[in-house]
Amino acid sequence: MGGKSYYCDYCCCFMKNDLNVRKLHNSGISHTIAKTNYMKRYEDPKKILTEERRKTPCKRYFGGYCKFEMYCKYGHYSEKELQELEKLVLAKKKSNSRKRKKSTKWPWKTHLQTGLPLSLQPIQLAKLKKTNFELSWG
Repeated sequence: MGGKSYYCDYCCCFMKNDLNVRKLHNSGISHTIAKTNYMKRYEDPKKILTEERRKTPCKRYFGGYCKFEMYCKYGHYSEKELQELEKLVLAKKKSNSRKRKKSTKWPWKTHLQTGLPLSLQPIQLAKLKKTNFELSWG
């Protein structure tokens, strides 16, 4: 293991590069909270919006500090942040509906002139009928 130290990306801290130290750190509550906070960033905005709309505002959080952070049963989003989140959900919904409408046909049938390789272009039966397969190869 050597003298190098281990860096925890979630907690932004260094520790001794030892298996037992890392296991102890990773099972701790501060690491679990930091990891949950990090992973919440990549959650679906629609899910976050529905969860936060059900919660009542957290008096501790809006008063300055809430020690429960993401595990708090009260909401930590202000009305302005909830409105921005709602706009984001609507924009995502519109973009998804546009994507579905575009992908109803085979993509290469509308874009034959864009330089697709011959192997990806559809077979033209007129050219296939003119082909002489009885040629000797070599």
